Amino acid sequence: MSWLKVFENIRTIMVRTNRKLSGIRLPTTLAIGFIGQRSLPDEAKSRELLVEFLGERVRLTNGLVYGVSSLAEGGNLLFTEVCIQLGISLQLLLPVPPDKLQASFNPSTWARARRVLDQAISIEIVAAQNSVEDASYECGIETIQRSSLLVALWNGEPSGRIGEVYQIVTFAKQIGRPMVWIHSEQGTVQSLSHETERRLLHDPELNFLNDLPDCGVACSDGSPTTIAVQWFKKIDANASKLAPQVRRAASIPILYTAVAAVLSGAASKSSAGTVWIAASAALGIIATALPVALRLDRRQAVWARTRTAAEVCRSVLAQWNTPFQSEVIGPEIGSELAGTLTSLRLLKMQAAAHGRASLEEFKKQYLKDRILDQMDYYSRHAEQADHEACKYRRITFVSIGSAVLLSLCWIAGIMGVPGLQGVMHGHWFGLSLSALFQGATVVGALQIVNDSKRRQRRYRELHNWLSDWNCQLGALRTWSSVLKVVVQVEKTLMVELLEWRSLARNTKLPRK
Repeated sequence: MSWLKVFENIRTIMVRTNRKLSGIRLPTTLAIGFIGQRSLPDEAKSRELLVEFLGERVRLTNGLVYGVSSLAEGGNLLFTEVCIQLGISLQLLLPVPPDKLQASFNPSTWARARRVLDQAISIEIVAAQNSVEDASYECGIETIQRSSLLVALWNGEPSGRIGEVYQIVTFAKQIGRPMVWIHSEQGTVQSLSHETERRLLHDPELNFLNDLPDCGVACSDGSPTTIAVQWFKKIDANASKLAPQVRRAASIPILYTAVAAVLSGAASKSSAGTVWIAASAALGIIATALPVALRLDRRQAVWARTRTAAEVCRSVLAQWNTPFQSEVIGPEIGSELAGTLTSLRLLKMQAAAHGRASLEEFKKQYLKDRILDQMDYYSRHAEQADHEACKYRRITFVSIGSAVLLSLCWIAGIMGVPGLQGVMHGHWFGLSLSALFQGATVVGALQIVNDSKRRQRRYRELHNWLSDWNCQLGALRTWSSVLKVVVQVEKTLMVELLEWRSLARNTKLPRK
């Protein structure tokens, strides 16, 4: 048996072991968006093609499938009916409220649309335009943004009218969304992104997060909300456990290098110079090899990866009882977490189908668990950073002050001041002076590594912003106004997340 085969066997055993350790898992979820033309030449044939296609996706997906679509006569109505027929959860994105939608349907088809509205697990009004064409276009674009895979039931004919299938399909192609084209006249099914679509059935990031151990979090089969909360606690616990304490780890080589320099100086003043030189060389080697031995880069990357997922999940849960989920992190930033967000989005919709908190209940919970909790967090960390900065200043002052005092004594001894003539001849005088200046240098380096002053100012700034938003939320009385502030809060709290990701990828954040 080759070594490669042995390695693969060991890896398989480790993955299976992790899965046994983990009972808290998010389901792999495929969101299938749909856009279709209004006039179908053969509705029965189109229905048959959709039943076959969706049924196959349900069988191939090792998890859950749900549909995302607007509601209009023709293809959209047909898709939503097939979803309900196959037991696929359905999210409707409408251009107008349901009570105004009837005007766009024939009396013979409105009854069918009404049944779809009654059985959808989520209904959102996403368009704010007066123009019917603009509203239809917005619904189509939002459908693409909420989907993992887009299905287009269309005859392939281009159209210059905004809101038509051609316009939506063109946008999907430009952003590289996986797409399947079902020809409404010829009956052919064509995948326009076969390789990408195949990767949808395997989500490595969600598998990695699901395989993390439960870390003592109680596992129980429960409601969608319970599943999401337990999964967050599991990821948060793993992130805390994996935290590599990068600043502390980075400080160790600095300290070792400084001690090595002092020992090399001691070698010239001691009869056991060989021992001191050997000790100095050993510390120097350790300081060089320590970052590699501690695997700091890998630990930082794994921690940032896990902590990112935890914070994104925390943000989703903070908005759990809102009428809709705002995308705080877009696909251009958190593309690897797309599957995780899709799964959480479905759980949120399922939870909302069983009832949602009132505005006042949501505000009370959000203020307590998000705003006030984060204000306390930033306040505590600002105080810690201030204490840290004061400590470094005191050590620097004492070290440099003592070194200057010794230097003055040395100068006074040279100048013949009584009682100080022998100071410059002290055996350890030079070494002590070097050690004091070396200590001040080390403290200065640690100040740069820990960046205490900047962190303190940043924590205070975030605390003040949250304090202002706390006052605003307490006075607001409509969902729309509250959600605008909530989105501001969540985006602000994602700043640290972007910094972690930037550190993990060794890139700088762009300047505004």
